[in-house]
Amino acid sequence: MKTALKSGCIALLMLGLGLAAVAQQKQVRMYREGATWVEETKGSIPATHSFSFNSAIGTVHVVGAAQPNVTYTVKIRVNRPTEEMAKRDIENFPVSVMRHADTILMEADWPHQRSGRLSAEFYIQVPRETQIAKVQTLGGSVEVRNISGKAYASTAGGSISMDDIGSNAAASTMGGNIDIGNVGGDAKLENAGGDIKIGSVNGVIAASTSGGNIQIGRGSSGITVESAGGSIAIAKCGGQLRASTAGGSIDIGEVGMGAELETAGGGIRLASAGGNVSANTQSGGIRLKKLTRGVLAETQSGPIEAEFVTRRGEFTDSHLETTVGDIVVYLPSDLAATIKASIEMANGHNIFSDFDGVKVTKENGDYGTHEVWADGRINGGGPVLKLHTTNGNIEIKKVAMKR
Repeated sequence: MKTALKSGCIALLMLGLGLAAVAQQKQVRMYREGATWVEETKGSIPATHSFSFNSAIGTVHVVGAAQPNVTYTVKIRVNRPTEEMAKRDIENFPVSVMRHADTILMEADWPHQRSGRLSAEFYIQVPRETQIAKVQTLGGSVEVRNISGKAYASTAGGSISMDDIGSNAAASTMGGNIDIGNVGGDAKLENAGGDIKIGSVNGVIAASTSGGNIQIGRGSSGITVESAGGSIAIAKCGGQLRASTAGGSIDIGEVGMGAELETAGGGIRLASAGGNVSANTQSGGIRLKKLTRGVLAETQSGPIEAEFVTRRGEFTDSHLETTVGDIVVYLPSDLAATIKASIEMANGHNIFSDFDGVKVTKENGDYGTHEVWADGRINGGGPVLKLHTTNGNIEIKKVAMKR
């Protein structure tokens, strides 16, 4: 009876080992490329709902495909004179692939020898339907694409690219660019030393960089972006927009709701906005088009141009102010507003209005430096439009709007 039981246990153990061997298949080969030895490992393991990658070094490519397994190719390169020496180095950089709960884990720690001779490349294919894909490396670039679920990527020393992500996407790097294509959910991006480029995001966008430009094609919902040293360009925002930079221009296309725009050193341009707009720059011109609500626009040095297309009842109190520069506003002919305009130090400058209800007054006539101001109610009066420049002209132009 004991012999039969022992034989049964052995049979089950052998069956288990056989199943484990079938579950994960692996092929390894060693070859030389110039002065570098390469160990190439190809493997496959049945997929789960999630995939997680973590390595101290290496560039990583994770791509979704129509397949049931996680397949991978790992190339470890070592610059050594002999194959035996290269193998010893590679042994100190073990790569493991395993299943933990509902996640396939792929990990590689720091090589024990840190001579700088070893590098690694990881090419991984996962099922397109993967719900979560996480990739982290401390020393290389990361690519993640064609995933129907969520994708997360981080690196301490390389660029990150993502495309065709069905749900949310997050990316963080300390030293490279971030390039995002299409994302079906939200996108959260952080960059400590490079540019951020985004194609199209259906959800909310939050992006920040300490040393680069930010460029966005389309965000269907709200967008919040910040740069400590670059320009910002956004073609279309479906919701509320907040954009700020400490050292560059801001160029915005269509905004579905309101916009808050601020730069310490560049011009501001806005094509249209569906809500209130705030635009502030320390040095540069401001040009705002197709404004439907109220506006606060200020610059220390540069002209301001604003075109209002607001309907009756939608216009709110607005204030446009520059220290040095002209102010030109375009108002609908039927807009009900109260005008308060002033030139603090006019020297050959004046206030011009196409509306009869605006009265211009000059201090001490036309000669020397003097103050010029204008007050008036157009179409019966309404919310206040305040215009002020220290040195420049002010023009209030009437535009016949097509309703």
